[in-house]
Amino acid sequence: MSQENCACSKDIMIFACSGASNLGQLANQAAVELTQEGFGKMFCLAQIGANIGKYVQSAKVMDEIVVIDGCEKACGKTVLENALMHMKKHIVISRLGIKEKNNFFNNPDDLAAVKHKVKLAFPYPIKVTFPSSTPLSPGDRAKSRQLGGKCC
Repeated sequence: MSQENCACSKDIMIFACSGASNLGQLANQAAVELTQEGFGKMFCLAQIGANIGKYVQSAKVMDEIVVIDGCEKACGKTVLENALMHMKKHIVISRLGIKEKNNFFNNPDDLAAVKHKVKLAFPYPIKVTFPSSTPLSPGDRAKSRQLGGKCC
């Protein structure tokens, strides 16, 4: 059984430049976790760069596209621009004050900051679906409504 947090939603396509540094891996991990949380869906940036037709076409009909780039080189953004795709949101991790290192280790606080920045880029409610074996109790439904939930 699944429960929806919000009736209002837009489809969000998430692309991450998974570059060969901690920032690239942070972009990738943020995209993975946002997808797992139901915030949007991660798609393969390489398929767009390779101009695989069906993937490019499916990307062009999405409500929203967000690109998470690790550094100022903005490879992810460039790939989409070369495919004549318009992204509405572009996050550059190095602009958040996170330093690039030649390793793949990341601080959980940095990951949380990147995910938070992506979520803040969207001013409207996002559909989030999560598995639940039990429905919300009446008290939890009331609390959800108080916090802005529209599902109950």
